[in-house]
Amino acid sequence: MKRFLSLILLIASILTLAMPLFADDSEEENYDPPELVNIASASVYCVEENRYIYGLNEDRQVYPTSTVKLMVAILAVEKLGDDLERKITVPVEAILKVTGNNIGLKRDEVLTVRQLLCALICGGANDAASVLAFEIAGSVEEFVRLMNEKAKAIGADSTNYMNVSGMHHPAMVTTAKDTALIAAYAAHSELICEMSSAEKYVIEATNKSGQRTIYNKNCYFATNLEYKYIWSVPRGLNAGFTAEGGYCVATTATKDGLTYVVAVMGAKADDDYIYSYTEAAKLIKWALRAYGYKKVLSTSDMICEVPVRLASRVDYVALFPSELIELYLPVDVDVERDVKITWELDEDWFTAPVSEGQVGGTLTVSFEDAARGDRFVGHYDLVTRSNVDRNNFLYILDLAKMLFATKAFRVCVIIAVTALAAYAAVSVWMYWYRQNRYRPHTNVKNRKNPKNQKNPKNSQRR
Repeated sequence: MKRFLSLILLIASILTLAMPLFADDSEEENYDPPELVNIASASVYCVEENRYIYGLNEDRQVYPTSTVKLMVAILAVEKLGDDLERKITVPVEAILKVTGNNIGLKRDEVLTVRQLLCALICGGANDAASVLAFEIAGSVEEFVRLMNEKAKAIGADSTNYMNVSGMHHPAMVTTAKDTALIAAYAAHSELICEMSSAEKYVIEATNKSGQRTIYNKNCYFATNLEYKYIWSVPRGLNAGFTAEGGYCVATTATKDGLTYVVAVMGAKADDDYIYSYTEAAKLIKWALRAYGYKKVLSTSDMICEVPVRLASRVDYVALFPSELIELYLPVDVDVERDVKITWELDEDWFTAPVSEGQVGGTLTVSFEDAARGDRFVGHYDLVTRSNVDRNNFLYILDLAKMLFATKAFRVCVIIAVTALAAYAAVSVWMYWYRQNRYRPHTNVKNRKNPKNQKNPKNSQRR
């Protein structure tokens, strides 16, 4: 009975300690970003939408601390992840200068790729990071060059790495925005997510060491650290601390098919809390409830009607969105009020026949929230949903009309009329000429002097 009561008290204590992460459930109707305290910067990124939805000093340069190991893990999984049982022998050069958190790897110790990755990703082991760097690139320096190259390829242009451990270096910097982007890239690897979410990992005895138990360094998952931060909502990815960089957390959470990456950098700690965990928890809960997909238009929503020429039975055809339009928006957005819908037609009319699915224009859907710095513009096809047959009689008339309207036809008509007029003129002239040529001529002299004419009366007298 005493043991049972002790267990109940332990569970109650754990739940009490965990309250800071869940205490603001009563504020779920408030969709504004939370007020964050005791951190340098933060960023929230939606993986599926490739969008940042929150930033606090997100472009401020900070020290990356242990989040450096996210990039080490990315390269290690890409280069070695296809052969996790491959054996690697620890070179002495890889462990000579290792400081900070490590699992005590020894010279010529043989471990598998899986074991080294777990030590790196779950336990944040600096010596495992160094060994993987040597295996892939031949030296830490060359591997760091690959890390910086990869960061630029991802788009983390404000990040510069100087080592594989995260130990402080004044030239090694990043931003919360870059860290979220790198973490999002790492989150595409199921292996990284799985290893970084494990409570612990056991490395069996090797040729140089006995069995090792590697505990997670992320307080969201580690049962050997502080219970008050343990939470089932986040998944992975990395957490760490240096005196210069403070406490940092990069983690993910998923709801309704959307994955959010939260990065909190440069956090402080006091006797009560490590604020990287408490503030990241605020951001996770806010992101999960404040954003989602909202239907704007369906494929059955008529946008406009367009006249149809030469149609047999109808004069107009309706245009509809080519696909269901759902926008990733703050859940408190009023779609009818806040989302702007415009369209532009390719032509002022269709000419029959018109087929179902024929594109007739472009639909533009836009949303802008200046207060949140949120903006979206999307373009979609406008298509018909029915067939329209052609009236053949109207079609023939239209062909004739088009023929009459052509320049070539007008030139031919002018030539023909001119030729006809010329022919008519020539014909008239020829007719007149023939008529006058063969008419009998009158003696003009006799007509003018009647004396020369015989007098019919005199003739009779004789």
